[in-house]
Amino acid sequence: MPPWAWSCQLRACTRLAVSCKWTIRSDRVQNIRHEFIQMIRHRQGRQRHLVAVTAEPMPSRIAAIARGTGEVDAVYHIAFEALAHAVATQGNAQQQDDWNECVEQRRVLPYEELATTLVRW
Repeated sequence: MPPWAWSCQLRACTRLAVSCKWTIRSDRVQNIRHEFIQMIRHRQGRQRHLVAVTAEPMPSRIAAIARGTGEVDAVYHIAFEALAHAVATQGNAQQQDDWNECVEQRRVLPYEELATTLVRW
């Protein structure tokens, strides 16, 4: 098989683009959006599921990615349950509001759901 044919096959089966950030510095939030905007502009074929995976402990920084104009489909958090508990028991009102908004809109999801989502996408 010629190299160009392999490239075409690979593009045809790409379903997901993941931006993995252990933590999210407040001045770097736009990097994720920019990465995905470029993918949207230059896509060929079906739109990919564009997600971020993080362990960021600050709900405001997670919300900064999850909110927006649709560049990021969802943010998957590797410690979703632990963070939900911490925000509910120790978070201030703003942190609770940010977290609850993103969770209720299903913009922030447990990392464990990523595989299931990919299968359905």
